[in-house]
Amino acid sequence: MKQFFFQAVLLAGSAAIVGYFLWKAGKALAIYFRDRRDARRAAAEAEVLRREREARNQARLDNGCDHRFGETLGGFPPFACRRCGLEQTKPTGPCDHVWRLDTESAPGAVCEKCGKRYKPIVSEQTKL
Repeated sequence: MKQFFFQAVLLAGSAAIVGYFLWKAGKALAIYFRDRRDARRAAAEAEVLRREREARNQARLDNGCDHRFGETLGGFPPFACRRCGLEQTKPTGPCDHVWRLDTESAPGAVCEKCGKRYKPIVSEQTKL
């Protein structure tokens, strides 16, 4: 009788341990699939936000100017149109910079909305 009781306790303990690990594995799988679903939703939301931002940026650039980005003539910031002064993409922050040539200290540019100044970096190699 003692031997039967010992075997029953051993079997019940083993079953409890195996059941516990199966429960933990199931819980881990549930968390994995929930996180995967959430990541897909976040990626879809990010794609929608990116498209909206691109549409707003395109509407911002539709001002009748034949933009010429990348031609940094006379100290304009990179990726700013030298004709209208708008940057190719809207910068982070409250100001949508409109760059004009700085008349006080050339070469350079100044934002006509917020007054921020841009000075091009002149290296020793470009001075030669």
